[in-house]
Amino acid sequence: MANSKGTSYFYAIFGITLVLFVLGVSAILIYEVKQISTGVKENLMVEIVLKDEVAISKIASLQARIQAKPYTKNTKFISKEEAAKILQADLGENFLDILGYNPLYASFSLNLYERYTNKDSFELVKTDLGSLAEVKQVNVQANIIESLEKNVRNGTFVVFIIAGALLAFAISLIFNTIRLAMFSRRFTIKTQQLFGATRWFIIKPFLGRGIWNGLVSGIAACLLIAALLFYIDHTMPDLGLQGDLITFGALFGVVILFGILISFLSTLIAVLRYLRLKVEDLY
Repeated sequence: MANSKGTSYFYAIFGITLVLFVLGVSAILIYEVKQISTGVKENLMVEIVLKDEVAISKIASLQARIQAKPYTKNTKFISKEEAAKILQADLGENFLDILGYNPLYASFSLNLYERYTNKDSFELVKTDLGSLAEVKQVNVQANIIESLEKNVRNGTFVVFIIAGALLAFAISLIFNTIRLAMFSRRFTIKTQQLFGATRWFIIKPFLGRGIWNGLVSGIAACLLIAALLFYIDHTMPDLGLQGDLITFGALFGVVILFGILISFLSTLIAVLRYLRLKVEDLY
């Protein structure tokens, strides 16, 4: 029976470790996706097309006014000549010789701060910039951001579903472990109850074991996550994971504390539940 109980504790630790590993990796994945999403959003170009009659002498003051907007991260002026060169490079031929004139407009390319890269803010930005007398048209590729946000939401939802299923599995293992442990000590517990032992006196050893299991599981999960991060950083150094060491260190602390919390609360609930039964009925 002792060997069976030890095996049961091993499976409980394994279950919690698996849950913590998945939760930790999920948190890192969500964090990295968030970082990439932020980069994509802030690199999205808003094109501000200027009217032909805008004098070059007014460009600097207009750019300063646009840069002063709360949603503007940075701006870049593109003259008609520069726009023609960019289009020529894209087309691979000199379209000016064919047309005989430059049909393009001078413009500003503008990057927004992340908090303004959403559908509602895009409309406000377009309206605000479009109200400037020198502006002919404002172009925003809102569909890119909408698609990105949809994919991030769907991916996050799937990750949480998987993590939730594994968490339920780990709690089930803990409950079965406590049931086995109490069954193996049923005569001792019965004797303690007959001699007036308090509930806390009976529960304390189980809680101590639960905290220990959570600590071991948290450390094991952190080691697995660290090994995975080391492998990813070695094979894909462009991700720059070493720059997030402080964030990952804080995550490891949270993983360990969460492991202890899961094991402690699950053990407490299980012990209180089974103490309400007759010890002989546990099997």
